[in-house]
Order: sequence, then structure tokens, then C-alpha cells
Amino acid sequence: MRLPRWMMGRPGAWALVVAAPLATLIGATALGQSESPSTGEALTDAKCLECHETGMGAHRAVNAKAIAAGPHKDNGCTGCHTEMTAAPHTDPMKAARVDCGMCHPDQQAAYASSVHARKDKTRGDHPTCITCHAGTNGDPHTVARTKGDRVHATEICSRCHGDASRMARYGVDTDAVPSYKESFHGKALLRFGNKKVAGCVDCHSNHAVMGHAEAGSPTHRDAAAATCGKAGCHAGAKVNFAVSGANHLRLKVKKSAGLHYEELFFKWLTIGTVVFLMGGIGLDLRQKVFGKTPPRSGRPIAVMISASFLTLATSLAMAFFGNDRAGLVAAVALGVMALAFVTNAARSRRTPGPATERTFLRLSVAQRVQHICLALSFTALVLTGLPLRFAETSWLNQLYALLGGMAVARIIHRVAAVVMMATWVWHTAYLFYRWKKSGFKLSSWTMFPTWKDLSDFVQVTMYYLGLWKEAPKYARFQFKEKFDYFAVYWGMPIMVFSGLVLWFPVYYGNLLPEAGISAAYIAHSDEAILAFLAILTWHLYNAHFNPDSFPMAKTFYTGLKTESEMRHEHPLELAHIEAAAQTTDAQGEAKP
Repeated sequence: MRLPRWMMGRPGAWALVVAAPLATLIGATALGQSESPSTGEALTDAKCLECHETGMGAHRAVNAKAIAAGPHKDNGCTGCHTEMTAAPHTDPMKAARVDCGMCHPDQQAAYASSVHARKDKTRGDHPTCITCHAGTNGDPHTVARTKGDRVHATEICSRCHGDASRMARYGVDTDAVPSYKESFHGKALLRFGNKKVAGCVDCHSNHAVMGHAEAGSPTHRDAAAATCGKAGCHAGAKVNFAVSGANHLRLKVKKSAGLHYEELFFKWLTIGTVVFLMGGIGLDLRQKVFGKTPPRSGRPIAVMISASFLTLATSLAMAFFGNDRAGLVAAVALGVMALAFVTNAARSRRTPGPATERTFLRLSVAQRVQHICLALSFTALVLTGLPLRFAETSWLNQLYALLGGMAVARIIHRVAAVVMMATWVWHTAYLFYRWKKSGFKLSSWTMFPTWKDLSDFVQVTMYYLGLWKEAPKYARFQFKEKFDYFAVYWGMPIMVFSGLVLWFPVYYGNLLPEAGISAAYIAHSDEAILAFLAILTWHLYNAHFNPDSFPMAKTFYTGLKTESEMRHEHPLELAHIEAAAQTTDAQGEAKP
């Protein structure tokens, strides 16, 4: 700066030029020291905490321990609050906001391009750095390292995206949250602690979050395959697999009429089938309890079995409507059935066993082995599949833990699936072998429905309702057994092919239409529930828990039925066997 000519050479003028700014600096320093917590000392972290450690008015107390344990422990108070140079703080100091971009410029630039940086319609709608990185109580001083913590990051995303009123203001569907939690990734991560599976930020990124329809978004159709196929995820993924909707099935169903109607089909098929089967069981039990002839196990046992199945039906209805006490009611049903077992055992000790009877071969060794393989594999599939299907149920989570966790349960599930598929193939080959052995006679296909089955169904229904005097007489297989058989055989292709798609999702997902994996998931999951309920109710009742065969029919492992059982359950077959034996005897006597 050039001084005016009149000041040149004058010592007083020089003194004035030097002294004026120096005096201003000294005065400002003195003023700052006089307003500090302790005069004569700089504004240090310790001095800040003299006031802020206990909180001030509406401002919460600073958690010094959290800062010391966090990533900002070496920053110091004024490292982030750069405008705070004196205390008490001036209004401009109070109005200043911490700028995280000073240390994190790349993250700030990415955030600025994201949907989260857009203007709020209601103050606080969009997340800030503090929203995502502060502790659960929103304290900006409890910043945690969230990188790699998929569970924490997913919970943060879910808090906002599950808020219906907030999302409605921006046209965002809140079903994104429950649909992720219902996906394999969501269940594995949030319920079973598998932290290697994808969370929200793995697919949608963390700072540069964009809508899936926006160009440049990692979930956009053009980029989804690369997102799914990145290292550690689904190598070889193509676009049809990537946009299959497996992680957000609810959203996919809303957009696909085919998936919507598939869900409706299985839903009403399951409801209709279970109501039909439980209705049949109820009518049969009514006859056993109030009919003229008491069942073989006695009326008291029939009453207990009836109470157990009625309670079970109640628990299924409660579960359908989302009642949390459905499990408790189901436990009561099991307790009543256990009481029936105990009562029957005590009764058996007091009552002498029947005299030895003739027995008749009902199932061959091959058929028994096939049935045992099917039963064991089905049981293993249920025990390892239900905890994943109903991951929100705590006692099923504990069952997974008993099995060795998700990793072990998945191995068991796949081994059981292979056993079931092999049994299915074996049984099919066995049927054709029997057909060939009979000279390709259709009579060898004894499970095929006939007009008599329809007639028997009508007659037994009328008998249950008191409109017919007696129940129909059955031959080798009655319509209930045929229904049981074809329910399994009909469901097997669905379970096998949908299961293979889910076992090898990338391979089949790339080949099938983009809704293929979602369709397979719906079919596999819903058909499994239908099969489980049918076995739990219809099959177990007719085979074992019927008061005429309670507590167990032994034919599945002995292959035999006694003469009294044949006369009661299959009188026409018994008559056929006896007539054939008489013919054989007559022919044998005629030969000499």
C-alpha cells in the first residue's frame, strides 16, 4: 500500500499506522479471553466440555466418551466446529453448521447428486450425514463407522423407507422394506446373522442413491446385471436375473399380472384345500364321537382327538389372519393330542391284546422303502424350510440354531431334496415296471380314480350328514388314499422344478423371463405350505390319528394289515382275496 505524501517522514504517522491494527488485535484477544470460561486460556476441548458436558438448554450434553471411541477422536471440537472461536458464542457462530465435506469431499459430492439431496416437502424429510451416521438417538457426536456394517445400514434405510407418511409425499412405495425383509437376502442378514449377503447399500449404493429408473443408478435395468454380478455376489448374472425382483417380490408382483394371479391361485388353492380337508376330518370325527358304533380306540379318545383337531384348525385360522397367539393355540392342540396318547397307553395296559389274527400283505418291501424315503426327506425339508419361510417366528429361529445354523440347514435341505427327487424317479420307474409285468393292463394302475370313488365320496358325505344308513365299502384303495397319493404326485413336479430354479438362480434366472425366479419362489414356497398342511391334517389323521387306527397304523413299516383291519377298512378287497383263495384251492383239489 502506498502512503499519502503528507505522512512520509513523520515518525508519529508511522507509529499510527503500525499501532492501529496492533491495538485492534490486542483488544480483540483481550475481549475473547475475558469472555472465555477461564481468562487467559485458549478455547480447548476441555473448556468446551466445562459447559457442554452437562447440556445447555435445548442442546443435549456432549458424550465425550463416544467421541473418544469414534472416528473423530483426534479432530477436537473446533476441528469440526470451525466457526466456534470464542465463548459465549455469537449468533453467527451459532447459526453456522458443521461441513462434513471439509474432510469428506468425495462423499459430499456423491450425496449432492443423489435423491436424498433434493428439497424437502416437510422439513427433515431427506436424510443428512447425521441421519445416517449418528447413533440411534440421533446424537451427532456418537458417529459410528458404518462401512461394512450391513445390518446397521439396512436398519437406517428401513427407518425412513418404512415411514408411510414420509414416503407418500415423494411417491415411494413402502413395500420395498417388507419385501426386502421377506427375501432370502433380508432373512439371511437380519434374522440369521449372515453378514455376507447384500444389504440396501450393496445394490443402491450409499451416498449417490438414485431411483431405479434414473440413468446411472446401479439398479437401473442397464446397470443391474453389473451390480448383481460384482465380486462376491452373483458371478455371471445377466439382466433377466438382475431384474427378477427376488429382493423386492412384493414390488414385482404389483407390476406383473402373471405373478399376481399366481399368488392368488396358490392362496385360494391352499385355503380351499385346507378348509375342505379339515371339514372332512370334522365330519368323520363327528361320526366317531356320536355314531352308533364306537371307534376302536373308544369314544373318550375320539373326543380328545376331536378337541385337538378343532384347536389345530383354530390356530391355522389365527395364523392366516396374523394373530400372534396362533403358536400358543397350536401348542394346546399338541398338548391335547399328547393327553390322548397317554390315555390310550394306560387303557392298553388294562385291556389284554387281541388274539393272533391272519395278516395280509398290503405294501411290498419296495413300496415301504419308497414311503420311508419320502417321509424322511419330507420331514427334513419341512424342518429346514419352515424357519426360512417364517423367519420372523422366534421358535423357528431357535430350530435353525439347533440344526447348526443357516449354512448347515441349507445343506440338509438340499440333501433331502435330492433324496426326494430320487424317490420320485424310482417310484415312477416302479410304476412302469409293474405295468409291464402285468402285460400293460390298465388294471395295474390301482391308484387311478374310478366312478366308484366318486360314488363313494357322495355316499360317505351323506352318511356323515345322517342321510345314508351306512358308509360305503372300499376295495384296495379308497378315494381318500387316492387323493393323498395324487396330491403328492401333483405337487412333486412343482416342488422339484421350482426348487432347482432357486438352487441355481443365476443359471435359470438368465434363461427364464425376468419374472421366472419370482414365479419359482411363489410356487415353491406356497406349494410347500400346502403340502405341509395337507400332511399335517389329512394324511396324519387318516393314516394314524383316526380313532379307528389310533395311535398309529403299523402298515407303513410292517407292510401288513390284520384280518379285522381289512374287514373294517377294505372289505371288498378282503372278499376278493378270499374268493381267489377258494378258487385256487378248488383248482388244486380238482387236479388230482
